[in-house]
Amino acid sequence: MTGETYVSTGAFRTRDLPEILEAAAGAGLHRLELSSGVAFRPDLRDGVRRYLGRPHRYLVHNYFPPPETPFVLNLASNDPETLARSRAHCEGALDLAAEVGAPFYSVHSGFALHATPEQLGRPLGAAPAFPYEEAYAIFVESVRHLAAYGAGRGVRFLVENNVVAPFNLARGGNRWLLMAEAGELLRLARDVASANLGFLVDVGHVNVSARSLGFDRRAFVEAVAGHVAAFHLSDNDGAADDNRPFDGAAWFVPLLREFPGAAVVIEAYRLELAQIRACAAVVEAARAR
Repeated sequence: MTGETYVSTGAFRTRDLPEILEAAAGAGLHRLELSSGVAFRPDLRDGVRRYLGRPHRYLVHNYFPPPETPFVLNLASNDPETLARSRAHCEGALDLAAEVGAPFYSVHSGFALHATPEQLGRPLGAAPAFPYEEAYAIFVESVRHLAAYGAGRGVRFLVENNVVAPFNLARGGNRWLLMAEAGELLRLARDVASANLGFLVDVGHVNVSARSLGFDRRAFVEAVAGHVAAFHLSDNDGAADDNRPFDGAAWFVPLLREFPGAAVVIEAYRLELAQIRACAAVVEAARAR
């Protein structure tokens, strides 16, 4: 199942999962990443199971399945309740990934803040913060536990690089958002020391963080290449991670052929079906070169 192209549920214009599954089946889009942003329904898992193998295949990402009462998933939180809830959610997501035959489950990196759901994707300076190294130590414990939990179920555990937008710089640097730079990810890999840990590289996050923090985008990807199992693909202008569709001129397209075994997820948001197909054609052409 590696090396294939998937479409995020966020790429569809509706937030209703049964509508997404039906639309994807009708459009011949049979590889889907079950992701954040779908509306809560008590029967979400039933819908997923109904289409499993008839015709869909799935990945599971981050905040899926969404809980009835929203919370901020943070595997680096020093709040015991938030941390316990975050770890339990990821365990459940790994269980679901095993049930649907997904090769991995991917999750967002943690952060040294106590944010609310309403603050995500916006300036975080007003959120209570705690020391980066404290958050990092907690995150290492979380990742080590979940990598082992996934290994016991035959599911790899992937960590996604964070995004640091210009509006979230503090005194010109990144003080809160873990795993935005290659060195942080490589440190995590060393400290966790699990063959079941891998990375999901979100190229939109790389683009924004590179502009904010002043690093080279390609050098980032090359540095973590040995750990990369998947990519999230979308475009942006470097100022904000707004998940735009992409074409063959996007900076990351030439890199795709260097990762023939990595799964690729089209994570541009709220697209028409023709736009989804156009993005998929770009990926196919890039990997065929």
